[in-house]
Amino acid sequence: MDLVFDFTQNCKRHLLWKPSDRILIAVSSGVDSMVLLDLIQHLPDSLRPWYGVLHVNHELRSSSIEEERFLENLCYLKKIPYFSRSWKKEEHPEKGIELAARNFRYTFFEEMMELNKATHLLTAHHADDQLETVLMRLVRGGQIDGMVGIKDQRKFGPGVLVRPLLHYSKEDIYAYSKIHQLAYYEDETNSDPMYTRNRYRQRIVPLLKLENDQVLTHFKDFSSDLSDILSITNKVIQEKSELVLVESSSVFYEIDKTTLLSLEPGLQRQVLKYILLNKVYKFQPVETLRKQVEELVGLMTSSKSNAQLDLPKGWKARRQYQQLFLEKTNPEKVKTTCSQKKLFPEQWVFLEDGARVGLFKRDAHVISPYEKDKHIWINPNQVVMPLVIRHRKKGDRMTLKGMQTGRKKIKDILIDQKIPIKMRDEVSVLTDSLGEIIWLLNYKESRLSIPRETDKIQYILVYQE
Repeated sequence: MDLVFDFTQNCKRHLLWKPSDRILIAVSSGVDSMVLLDLIQHLPDSLRPWYGVLHVNHELRSSSIEEERFLENLCYLKKIPYFSRSWKKEEHPEKGIELAARNFRYTFFEEMMELNKATHLLTAHHADDQLETVLMRLVRGGQIDGMVGIKDQRKFGPGVLVRPLLHYSKEDIYAYSKIHQLAYYEDETNSDPMYTRNRYRQRIVPLLKLENDQVLTHFKDFSSDLSDILSITNKVIQEKSELVLVESSSVFYEIDKTTLLSLEPGLQRQVLKYILLNKVYKFQPVETLRKQVEELVGLMTSSKSNAQLDLPKGWKARRQYQQLFLEKTNPEKVKTTCSQKKLFPEQWVFLEDGARVGLFKRDAHVISPYEKDKHIWINPNQVVMPLVIRHRKKGDRMTLKGMQTGRKKIKDILIDQKIPIKMRDEVSVLTDSLGEIIWLLNYKESRLSIPRETDKIQYILVYQE
């Protein structure tokens, strides 16, 4: 296969971008991203927009410095705009380093898209990645939407994330690199069986390819067909969900039992699953979701006119004649089940309500793309890292912005703000490692919140609903 020709035709056929667009390419220096970069360079002028290279040095391997220099030099010689960032070792968490690295990487990508007014971010995921992803999700379990695997395109930051190599195999990519004599680096961790994806890549996928050499195509077709079906059914499920929901708030949902039970049994289950996942738990993972749906159906079809059921994460279902109520239970009990979350620089942390909080260092004179969001500035020398996000506790006090001495109870602040009692114990506070409250999220800033100073290095704390 002539990959250059096929790639060019694919760009034309699917209108992945226009010549007037601006694209950024995530390049690690591995064979996949180096091939993607080379293919972009081979596009005809009529299809090749402005493009630049993004690189993240995670400082996880000794060779990362050499790879970064190689890529920087290559971009310099070819006059390609190059943007990089290092993830300092001292900022690496003790656990969950893969997820933390991904969060760091994509936060950087989003910032660079904002600063460069980029319309597209390109990554080098390919057909083998798709097969591995679908297999892992099937084995791990979860919602059917996740079984679609990796999407060709999705919204990201101010634009679109595109994976133009998703139709090509790893074998195609290696063959192209050999023909065009591309230099690249092999990540030695790709062969480490400690990582789940590597075990699938080394042990399971080769067996499937032996069974059927068209397995990559079949999984690609499966992903495409499932995506089409879900795009149709999800609209119906959402419409029916809005029809059965009589009332909703962050801590209370009322469902009309008669309307719900008038639907086909399969649609009943999907509507309940949609309400739980999208409304009640707000996209947070719930391992027992399928069991909860069955129990809710049983609650509504029971001969008892009044009954109730305990649900995970501090929720309760209550049947009352023709209505079903989903409501948050005693906030004090909910609060004790919520663990605190650590926030490191250049990271996002997601809250239970779907909002997220990020912490980013900003050098002097650099404008942050997050200044349009709710944010505060802090002096890095006045806080002890990492920061901590948790629910408020009884007796919590903070020194408000504008006060040099004295502390006010969080409870009194919430009363002053006229926050309903049910919501008060769901409020989150952000502290440093010594427990000093920096921000009563979304409500009040502490004395540690300072004005933006253009001649000093500062941290910006960002809250996005």
